[in-house]
Amino acid sequence: MLTLMAASTSSSAPILIAIGVAILVIIWLFIKTGIALLHHPIIGIILVLLGVLGLWNYMIIGIGVIVGGIVFLVVSQFFNN
Repeated sequence: MLTLMAASTSSSAPILIAIGVAILVIIWLFIKTGIALLHHPIIGIILVLLGVLGLWNYMIIGIGVIVGGIVFLVVSQFFNN
């Protein structure tokens, strides 16, 4: 049975790698968003007025969590064998 707890692995390396990857993905997407808003300020103003930019920020964090979870599952398989 597949468990998602870090305590079930032989070390804490898989969870640390997954957290690091998730943080890097989140930072990368925030930087890409910032660059896009600097290149197109009118679109950025419209997005802020419509509230879409706030939803995008939550989506960025969700993408980071999903990527981190996938990385954790893949890396933990290597550490379990």
